[in-house]
Amino acid sequence: METILIYSAGLVAGVLLLYFLGIAVAPYNPGEIKNDHFECGLPPSSEVPLKANFGYFIFAIAFIVFDMAGLFFSLFVFADNEKALLWAMIFGILLFVAITVSMKEYRNAKSA
Repeated sequence: METILIYSAGLVAGVLLLYFLGIAVAPYNPGEIKNDHFECGLPPSSEVPLKANFGYFIFAIAFIVFDMAGLFFSLFVFADNEKALLWAMIFGILLFVAITVSMKEYRNAKSA
């Protein structure tokens, strides 16, 4: 329990430190354009938009998979359960299969 409190306090302190460091270092340059209202989107045009590359989608999915993998593997490392290693191996195999399938889809989309 103490470890979680220390970790949480360190995490909060780190976030606050980075926030105040950003405030101290960032330039303050208000201007007419910066203070103007902003509407989302591009100005309307008659041009046909370009199709999005499927590779970007695969890259985003791979990023999410690796991000979740880091989270789950860190949970397995700190687990007190005896079967944590077994679950880590199962998760690793599933991760390998997911990456293999996504790379195969990426290659198929790239060649098409």
